[in-house]
Amino acid sequence: MSSQSSTLFTVGTLLRHAKDAGSPVRVLVSGTWLEGVVVGSDGLGVILDDGAGNQVLVRLDAVLAVSVSRDAIDGGRDEPPADAARPHWHAPRQPIEAGPVGSSR
Repeated sequence: MSSQSSTLFTVGTLLRHAKDAGSPVRVLVSGTWLEGVVVGSDGLGVILDDGAGNQVLVRLDAVLAVSVSRDAIDGGRDEPPADAARPHWHAPRQPIEAGPVGSSR
């Protein structure tokens, strides 16, 4: 038997993690990378703030890719030596799991 995973990775899930951490993101929309911090989301779109007084609303179904620094989400923590005692936040990383998936069409 082969083991298969049913984990679903979504644009919205990664953007939600970036928003919770306050970390900047880059989203690819129609061949253009847009940058900013997620300041709002409603499940259909997100608002990115570029920090210079500009905001852009992006529909999630238009986003082809998301780029975010893992260090920014994790808080820039360095991994301890393998034999060292670890605080709980140094647990092995697991894939980000998405919530229920529904069809909007």
